[in-house]
Amino acid sequence: LCHLDIFLIGSFFRYARVNKNGYVRILTNYGAINLELFCKDAPRACENFIKHCKNGYYNNTKFHRIIRNFIMQGGDPTGTGKGGDSIWGKPFKDEIISSFSHDQRGILSMANQGTDTNKSQFFITFRSCSYLDGKHTIFGRVVGGTGTLNAIEKIETDESSRPIANVIFVNAEIFVDPFEEAEIAVEKERENIRLAKTNQENGKNFIF
Repeated sequence: LCHLDIFLIGSFFRYARVNKNGYVRILTNYGAINLELFCKDAPRACENFIKHCKNGYYNNTKFHRIIRNFIMQGGDPTGTGKGGDSIWGKPFKDEIISSFSHDQRGILSMANQGTDTNKSQFFITFRSCSYLDGKHTIFGRVVGGTGTLNAIEKIETDESSRPIANVIFVNAEIFVDPFEEAEIAVEKERENIRLAKTNQENGKNFIF
């Protein structure tokens, strides 16, 4: 097996052990927003988001696009809306769940440039935008900080929907990371396999 095959197999086993939602708090210069992440349903998008939060990739980046009654968009270190990358260094596939919908305020979803072009940019809805269903991967929702959303939505923007006053993703705090827990479980299984193999080999070498 090549390195990529081993990586993909490892990811499959980790994702199979993810059975709970993640929880993250992002701090902006307008207040905090608490997010619930649908890690079991959209594992790639959630792992990408959590790891970017953990490694500081999003720290001090701008929410470069704010449209009242629509969305706030961020996740681009360049602040232009044209940058950003995934934790894998390339775009990753959509994870469209038919039962999920952009049908309310506070839906967390991946921004993209078309099918399977997800990188690092994301958006949060200010209202129902069901026409986005099937086009963007929904991977979470806002569960706290509605006052922060209200404040950000009211910010004045220019003709390109860029906020006149900077809206900053200051940092993030991870409360629950199901992927880290799954990795620990997988590593324990690997260690048990190694020990069993060693014991088996030692048994073969034992002479009565």
